[in-house]
Amino acid sequence: MPQPHEAPSSSLSLTPLNRILSPPLGLIPPNTPPRLYSSCVSHFLSIPWCACLIQTPNTVPFIPQCFNPKSPAHDQLVGATLAGPRGLQHMLCFFHTEDEAHLQDADRPIMHVSSLFALGEGLSGYEGVLHGGMIMTMVDEAMGVLHEINLALGKTGEIFGAASVTAGLEIKFLKPGPINQTVLANAWVDGVEGRKTRIKCELRDGNGIELAQCSSTWVSVRARM
Repeated sequence: MPQPHEAPSSSLSLTPLNRILSPPLGLIPPNTPPRLYSSCVSHFLSIPWCACLIQTPNTVPFIPQCFNPKSPAHDQLVGATLAGPRGLQHMLCFFHTEDEAHLQDADRPIMHVSSLFALGEGLSGYEGVLHGGMIMTMVDEAMGVLHEINLALGKTGEIFGAASVTAGLEIKFLKPGPINQTVLANAWVDGVEGRKTRIKCELRDGNGIELAQCSSTWVSVRARM
């Protein structure tokens, strides 16, 4: 009789990848496409309201690892499947430092990160309306970036020393989202309890209209499970 397939014996690797790209921070991972950062920044600087955000004093821009995959086996949903002229054209994140010592102080984590998404026409559900599943993907990535940037900067704390995964997510859709436009996600740490992080996020369009609100719980995990 045919035997059932056995589960793979190898464990699932959840080792942090440290693929954040930020020349201002000196973070340039190996095999990064040479124009990835410059083309992304140039795109958003061409949009006046985005330029105002990323040119504010003490603002540090970076590209998250989901838009800079390590290999064809990593970060493929956003970095390959969704990325492109008709999908997610660009994603740029940024945070603000409180003072000159903030980056070097390991005991002062980054608690708020904003993410700009340039949306193409291929992300619609109803005609002209951004698909709700795409909104959930964007806010999930925007919230996950908080752990990535703190890990890359060497911030202390159990939650920043290991990979973290989404344990729960609750979202409220407030307004239809646009396509062929840019939207802004603001994510912030709402609380930390042991290995769990509570993170909230809001999504707004270029006019500042709130499109969605999200609350989530993240859990830091071992490198292999």
